[in-house]
Amino acid sequence: MTPFRFSVLLLLVGLFFSNPDPSLATPPESPAVASPPFEAYRQFAKSFTFSELGWRRAVEISGTSMDRSAFFGFPPSQMVEQGQVTVRFSYLPRKTSVRMPRLELDINETSLGTLPLPLGPPEHPTPQSATFRIPPYLVTTLNSLRIRVAKDPNHPCDRIYTGPFIRIDPGSWVSLSGIRIHFPNRLSDLPLPFLYHAMTGTRTLTFLLGHTDIPLLEAAGITASWIGVKSESTPLKFQATAGLPNDPGSLPTGNLILVAATPQLPPWPFIPPVNGPTLALVDNPDDPYGKILLILGRNSGEVRTAALGLSLGQFDASGSLATVSSIILPASRGKNEAPRWIDTRKPVRLDTLVDKDRLKVSGTGSLPVRFSLPSDLFVWHQSSFPLALHYRYATLPGEERSRLDLLLNKQFQDSIPLPSTPPGASDQFRSIPVSLKDLTPFRNVLRINFNFQSGIPGILSCTANHNPRLQGTILGNSSLDLTAIPHYVRLPNLRLVPNGGYPFTRYPDLRGTAVVLPESPGEGDLRIFLHLMAFLSEETGSPGIYLSVTTADHLSAFRDRNLILIGTYDTNPLLIRYGKALPLDTPESRSRIRLESRLESLFRWSNPPPHAYGPEALAAYFKEDRNPLGVMEEDVSPLAPRKVILSLGGVSEASLLSMDRVLFDPRHFSDIFGQVSVVGADRIHSFLVPGDRFSLGHLPILTALRFWFYSHPLGTLAALLLLSALLASILSGILPALAHRRQGP
Repeated sequence: MTPFRFSVLLLLVGLFFSNPDPSLATPPESPAVASPPFEAYRQFAKSFTFSELGWRRAVEISGTSMDRSAFFGFPPSQMVEQGQVTVRFSYLPRKTSVRMPRLELDINETSLGTLPLPLGPPEHPTPQSATFRIPPYLVTTLNSLRIRVAKDPNHPCDRIYTGPFIRIDPGSWVSLSGIRIHFPNRLSDLPLPFLYHAMTGTRTLTFLLGHTDIPLLEAAGITASWIGVKSESTPLKFQATAGLPNDPGSLPTGNLILVAATPQLPPWPFIPPVNGPTLALVDNPDDPYGKILLILGRNSGEVRTAALGLSLGQFDASGSLATVSSIILPASRGKNEAPRWIDTRKPVRLDTLVDKDRLKVSGTGSLPVRFSLPSDLFVWHQSSFPLALHYRYATLPGEERSRLDLLLNKQFQDSIPLPSTPPGASDQFRSIPVSLKDLTPFRNVLRINFNFQSGIPGILSCTANHNPRLQGTILGNSSLDLTAIPHYVRLPNLRLVPNGGYPFTRYPDLRGTAVVLPESPGEGDLRIFLHLMAFLSEETGSPGIYLSVTTADHLSAFRDRNLILIGTYDTNPLLIRYGKALPLDTPESRSRIRLESRLESLFRWSNPPPHAYGPEALAAYFKEDRNPLGVMEEDVSPLAPRKVILSLGGVSEASLLSMDRVLFDPRHFSDIFGQVSVVGADRIHSFLVPGDRFSLGHLPILTALRFWFYSHPLGTLAALLLLSALLASILSGILPALAHRRQGP
């Protein structure tokens, strides 16, 4: 039995005893509060920090910095009446008498004021805060918040301090309040009011399920995947309950998604007639400013058809009620054909990634090009890929200092001189090698910066670098060429799950995936299931229209798929059956794990994992009382070749609720790798353990040989010994013959 098999059962056994009190893993529920009158629902108040707007860390600004901007918005159903911005900042120590710049804060290019000058001596300035009122008429559905160095309009060429002089705290915040507006019920507005891309912060989606039979669960999963496609990286949170109250006044407030068949529906007055698969948008009876999206049918199969109609847009959206008469399923997508992944079989033109109108600048400016890659690209054997850049620019006569800079994920790639041009624009072509090591496993940003530097002395003009005569354009036929990079990956590998959802997203419509839930899934099971379906479709841009859900008793029909097991070790028996079986946590078992780990380290055929992440580290980790919530584990499926089983097992139903919060937080994605990830209350610990492996994809023969020898040091040694023996055998036959020939007869 391998150390991996010892380690994981040791972990599972400890999970049952280390966290008997679910309250240790989840925050206490708020006490019940009596429902306020309807008028109270009309008001809203919200606040969000600069960190939630994208400034994850403190921002240091220099006298020559470009503007720092963030964006936030509100759905059309909310109107702001009051608002303010509170900026927390601290000036940096300085030892020069050069004038300190001032920072101006503006909303939608309208100034709110400037930050006050530093308090205290220049060597030890005091941290400060300043609050600015936001006029309500400035706030629209999409808003820009900008901090920029303010120049004196009367003295624009005054010399100012050019180095970093101030630090903006990401804990600064924006507070806004106002009223909600009642909107008509129109299916054409979907995904409003459930999603609005410009909104700041996490969006909560509340699902109400009439039952938990298989077709109804598939309908809920397909709906969640549709939400994932529409979210476009919007942070999501799911709440889900099965079973419906008789009293409509007991429904949650806000916006709800109801998935049910008519036999499960109480006699609610707002339910329309159901004559087949039905979609409807109605007012929430307990919240006049909330909506309920109804996904209904006369049976669970019709409910699933209604969910398919919603995800494919095959319904009449002209009113508040639609019957989905028929569904035309699109052809299943092939491997790695996700709409949001670039096709690496051919060069990809930049005008297919960015609208051509956004590939132009007037004056110094930056052009971001965002793209996503399949998760199985094999970049080990190459150092770069070519960017064919076709660009056009116009500078001032005699100008020789301007440059075009390229950065990939904030890493510098190259800088191209932009010498002065004759009258008119100059077209240029350049092939630039872009570093493969700077690619991320999934999302990437290629930033092209036109930096125009005027030769006009600053004392004559301080605005020459932003002269509208300075033009830069990236032509649409510029392209990224990743055709030389093969598709090849070794599995299991948990790192690929948060980075593209691989291998489950290999077929983006999820036709190669089945989800195994408990017979009676609880709220924690449903939350993780819905969140995972939304996450996978967000990565690919394709709804999971071929999603299959099953239970342990009906698994045989899906044995040829990649499986996702969700539940606790009590409610889903497959978590233990297909997980790795280990003995109890005893001194003898720990001693055996250490012994086998050392023997494998000594005689290992392939490279060993780092000691801090190996099987012995896994056993040592769980020996301590850390109160984990559960385990995320990926194994080779024993049911079919070249398939995996992903297990999401919680200690209890309550721990699954907390696992949902941790697993889908992007801040923890880099902590997920290897084959086993232990989920704690606020972080994830991952381990690389030996076990069965398989590969997907193909490598060129020479690359495959190089990679095999790199991964198998013992194999390299054996090959060298074999080659030496063969050479010795050849020489032992040749050298005596040569010696005999030289000696003559």
